[in-house]
Amino acid sequence: IYGQKEEIEAHFGVSAESNHVLTNRMRLMLLVFTLCFIIMIYGVSRLDWWFKEMTTVFFAGALLIGVIGKIRESVFVETFVKGASDLLGVALIIGIARGVSVIMDEGLISDTMLYNASSVTEGMNKGVFINAMLYIYSGLSFFIPSSSGMAVLTMPIMSPLADTVGIGRESIVNAYQLGQGLFAFINPTGLILASLAIVKVGYNKWLKFVMPLILILLVLSMLFLTLEVYL
Repeated sequence: IYGQKEEIEAHFGVSAESNHVLTNRMRLMLLVFTLCFIIMIYGVSRLDWWFKEMTTVFFAGALLIGVIGKIRESVFVETFVKGASDLLGVALIIGIARGVSVIMDEGLISDTMLYNASSVTEGMNKGVFINAMLYIYSGLSFFIPSSSGMAVLTMPIMSPLADTVGIGRESIVNAYQLGQGLFAFINPTGLILASLAIVKVGYNKWLKFVMPLILILLVLSMLFLTLEVYL
């Protein structure tokens, strides 16, 4: 892949000689952007904020950045709509996943699955259990490529299983993040194929390049998860 470096950079107009100056106006815009995250974190952790409040913070931040950057109204609205449209598919997936979750809860499907799964996992070795969760989430990523959608759909079932083996539920979250995150590098149902098509890199070539790194990260992830549940 490194052999295509110059070709890819030329395709995207990247030049080693390009020189961009960070002006005071840009610094102020970055400061506002950073403050949005700080305010959001404080609000969620201290003031019980959730989606409405977080949305308001970032929307206000976007407006303020537009004013500071002296962005024309038409350009600002067009850019905002384009960015929102990119997230529309994700929002629909989250909504559908939430609907499935409600149906499973109201129909006692989740309880049935949790009961049967807990009978299998009860008393299981902690290290075996958490690493099994890592591979389960990797496999589920193929069928549910949306990370947020998979979290909404699976966490109500997976996280209580941690109680049956005596580990914290945060370990399930870590297994989810590591499993889904690692598989995202090679998941053909995710964004990787579209990304490779943009830079004109074949999937086979990408696998040869990235698989050694994934195997190293997989071993480190298993080690991290095992140490986490025992320490």
